[in-house]
Amino acid sequence: MILFPDLQPLSASERKRYEARRVKLDKSEVEVGKACGKFAEVETGKRLRVRSGFLFREDPAELPGDPSDRRLPPPQERPPATRLPSPRGIALKAYLTALFVAQAGSPGTYPGNALLLSNVDSVSWVDLFATPSELTRTGDRNYITVRDKKVRQLQSALDRLSADSFQLVHLPNGKKVRGRYEVFQLLHENGVPYGGGDNPDRYMVPPEQDDLPWLPAGLFRNGWIHLLEDTEINFLLVLAWMHAKFGDQPVFIPSDIRLRQFGLGRDAYEAHRMLDRFGLVDVEEDPDRHFDNSRVTGFKEGTMPKLHRFELRREGFNEQALPKIRSAIERRLG
Repeated sequence: MILFPDLQPLSASERKRYEARRVKLDKSEVEVGKACGKFAEVETGKRLRVRSGFLFREDPAELPGDPSDRRLPPPQERPPATRLPSPRGIALKAYLTALFVAQAGSPGTYPGNALLLSNVDSVSWVDLFATPSELTRTGDRNYITVRDKKVRQLQSALDRLSADSFQLVHLPNGKKVRGRYEVFQLLHENGVPYGGGDNPDRYMVPPEQDDLPWLPAGLFRNGWIHLLEDTEINFLLVLAWMHAKFGDQPVFIPSDIRLRQFGLGRDAYEAHRMLDRFGLVDVEEDPDRHFDNSRVTGFKEGTMPKLHRFELRREGFNEQALPKIRSAIERRLG
């Protein structure tokens, strides 16, 4: 499918973003290959299942200011999934990865945590992540290795996940100087209650059923988790939720629900354009619309364009992420 925006030439800022993503892709290539290999050595679930509360709030949040401004609710009023992303952070990816590993256990059980944070003699948590980090020299003979940087990123993610404002992870050794992050425990996906309080519930492996939002194992085994942006991952989770509720058919996301119940901002919503290029989402646009000097026209005066319809293409995760994303970027730049 050709998206309407793809008929327009890239602006300078868009081209800069694409080129930056291509550089990031090149820097991540070796690490992504290693991480995919390590996932093959770890027992995991058959697919990633996520409870609704992680990405959807049943009672709509109040919007700040004039509702017509379509501004997001305050962070503390959004579901955990759309609050977790932070610049250069991997908290969202770390939590989803931990869920995927935990789901190797039987439904209804509380998973343990047998992996060390970092261990060169066996697969450890740090081996399951890939970043564009590079070896850095700090002196004539001193270096910060890629592995050291990944350990720091993972520690920062666990600090964020275990903070009072999230409560998605518990650190049993949190008061220790050494081993602070070892044997971390997952907590229920709902996290901290809206309005404050405690999340007292440990994470329990969910049942194998299709009425829970789910994404294929290829998200991890084929490297997508490392190369997708957090906004793109959140959009995929939202579509998985919509399909769990309404079945495998094209779905649309009204802006009021998108903002007040998913906490999904405009940038995250626009992630569907890249996901379409990657072959992970089918986008059905209003056939009456077309572009005239960058303005959307073609719909009746006094009416709004029809909402896009989306369908999650789970089979797209069967392909390796890196060549698929690289091809899409090169095609758009070309």
